[in-house]
Amino acid sequence: MFLYSLVVLLLIPSLASAASLQKANKRRHKGADKLYDSFFSQLPLQPSPALIPLDIEESPNRDLDPDIETLDEYGLLMQMGEDYDRQFMSIRQPLDMRRYPNGTLFYRFTKDMTPSDDKMPAEIEMLSKKSIKLTPEGPELKVRFNRRTKNKLQKFLWAYSYCPVRYKWKEMSIRYWPRWIKTGTCDNQRSCSIPAGMGCAPSKMRNIKLLRYYCPIVGARKSCTWIKIEYPILEKCSCSCPYSQIDSQYLT
Repeated sequence: MFLYSLVVLLLIPSLASAASLQKANKRRHKGADKLYDSFFSQLPLQPSPALIPLDIEESPNRDLDPDIETLDEYGLLMQMGEDYDRQFMSIRQPLDMRRYPNGTLFYRFTKDMTPSDDKMPAEIEMLSKKSIKLTPEGPELKVRFNRRTKNKLQKFLWAYSYCPVRYKWKEMSIRYWPRWIKTGTCDNQRSCSIPAGMGCAPSKMRNIKLLRYYCPIVGARKSCTWIKIEYPILEKCSCSCPYSQIDSQYLT
């Protein structure tokens, strides 16, 4: 009995110190979490820009490839249905793939050479006013132009800052159908701003639907089938600051 009491007396201080240490660790972690949350809550968070998908590294296993019997064009076209888009996909190698190996630039312009798919940027539209406020609390700059000069200047700046999409045909692997699709990149041969400094970056994507040959059980061809998947392609580029620019060339 004396030995048991002695053990208890010896353990009580160590248990108390362990409990206090555990409480101190909890307070330390709680303080670190608050510091972590306060730090990231003050960051100027920006939405992620549109990203062009990377190429998928295919398995070299030939058992995963479709055979001739499953490459029935009529049957695959029936399975694609209304999702088959001749503008962005082809069942045979397009002639433009050889004619324009570097792709072609696509401009959405009206007859008077202004972008047709966008609203005029607010920064350019401000030139229609009699004066422009440089900052919310700063001075106003009077715009001493007549209406005709203002319109010409607006059209010039709008067209100059427009970012076309460079479309290029791409050959997919045999496990995709249609095998050729048209992908897009942003053209950055020049700056899109005056003064120079800004560049064209992906800003909007759209999904097209393709067929993918899928084998859930490797080695069992009876389990393989064509399934419909969504594949993102670039639809729009916009003039952006350097921090949000993406060199889309390395992503395709």
